[in-house]
Parts: sequence; C-alpha cells; structure tokens
Amino acid sequence: MLNENDLQRYASQLIMPEIEEEGQSILLKSKILIIGAGGLGNPTAIFCSAAGIGNIDICDHDNIELSNLNRQIAFSIHDIGHYKSRVLKNYCLNLNPNLKINSIIDSFDSQFSVDNYDIILDCSDNIETKYTANILAHKYNKTLISASATQFEGQLAIFKSGKYKNLPCYECIFPKDQHQHTNLNCREIGVIGTVTNLISSLQVTETIRELFIEKSFKKDQSFTKNTLAGNLLLYDCVQHEITKIRLKKNLNCNVCK
Repeated sequence: MLNENDLQRYASQLIMPEIEEEGQSILLKSKILIIGAGGLGNPTAIFCSAAGIGNIDICDHDNIELSNLNRQIAFSIHDIGHYKSRVLKNYCLNLNPNLKINSIIDSFDSQFSVDNYDIILDCSDNIETKYTANILAHKYNKTLISASATQFEGQLAIFKSGKYKNLPCYECIFPKDQHQHTNLNCREIGVIGTVTNLISSLQVTETIRELFIEKSFKKDQSFTKNTLAGNLLLYDCVQHEITKIRLKKNLNCNVCK
C-alpha cells in the first residue's frame, strides 16, 4: 500500500489508468542496476528516482571532471574530483529520499553479481562494458536495456535473449569480432548533452514498461504490451528522425546461439 506521501509525490502517475496504485507499487518494489554514471547514467538515475523505482544501484568508478558538465546534469563545479556514482546517489536521494540508492565505486566486469536485479540498464560509454553486460544478462536471464549516444545521434535497444530464445542479444547485432575496436567514448568523438538526456528519457520509459511486463501488470494495455525488445531505436537530431529497426537473431552468435 502507498502511504500519504507516496500518493502526493506520484499523483501525476497514479491518475494514469496504465499505472494507478498497483503499478506504482511495482515500481517501488523493483530493483535496477545502472551501469555508468556519466552522460546517460546521470539523467537515467534522476528520472528513475523521480518515477519512484524503489531500489537503484549505480556502478561507476570514475571521478567527475570539468568536461563532464555539458551533459552530466547532476554535477556542478563543486563536485569535480569526487566519485560520480556517489555524487549522483546523493543528488537522487535529495530528489526522492524514500528510495534505496547505492553507489558502487567499482568497474563493471564479468565477476559482477547481477542475479538480484529486475532490470540492467547499460549507460556505459565503452563497448567492452556493453559486451560484458550482455553476457551476464543472457546468462542470468535478465532484461538488458542498452543505450548509447555520440555526437548528434543516439540509440536504444532492449535485449531478452536469456528469457526468449527467439530474441537477439547485443552481440547478435554488434558482433565482437567486427566491433570490438569501435570507439564509443564521448571524450574521443564528442556528444551534445541534449542527445544523452533524450535517450535517457526513452530508456527510463522502457524501464517502467519492462518492469510492468515482468509482473504481467495490465498486459492488455497498449503501453504494457508494446515492448521494444527485438528492435533498435535510432535517433538523429540532425535529420529530426527517430527510426525503429527490426532486429534478427544471429543463429551463430557466440553468446546466445
């Protein structure tokens, strides 16, 4: 049951027939992992906190730099030199102190335990981390919501290969032998901050949707039954275009074949 504070805080969500009190209760009981506290991880953590996702772990071992501030909106010049995940945690708790938010100051690798999360949100800016997140998500049957943004473009995809054998995984679409040298680091090729924020907004919307899907909540509602899994969403702010591409499983994929 929601308390009086919850009813006031989430009033704009509760009034929606797709969410209501039961849906908000699902969000408050859910646990997610956010990999990366940078340009994507910042707004993703903020929007998840504002929406009332009750348990959030933020994994990042980097420190804040001045060059981060064009897009990493939870940070100020007073935070330079501090750990990103810790400052982001405190920012989110100031926004919504009733949540359980943990800062994990560590790198994300194959030894990281993901078993107790409902959903993994990949907000990293390097492809090796994305491959690792994909392997663990597949192995432990987790939903992986992977986002990226560089320059004027962003992309978003949901992978459920561990849950459904007919759906592709990340490596089906980006084979490691073809993309392992791909440079996705904003430091190297740049990014405009508004793109990271837009992609993060879409990522959190899909997180809410997927949490409802996992609980079979209002499964006949159009919001809940329209998963993005099996598709790749591409955003191009130069051409003012958002394109959805249907993905195919690679039957020879090293991860999910």
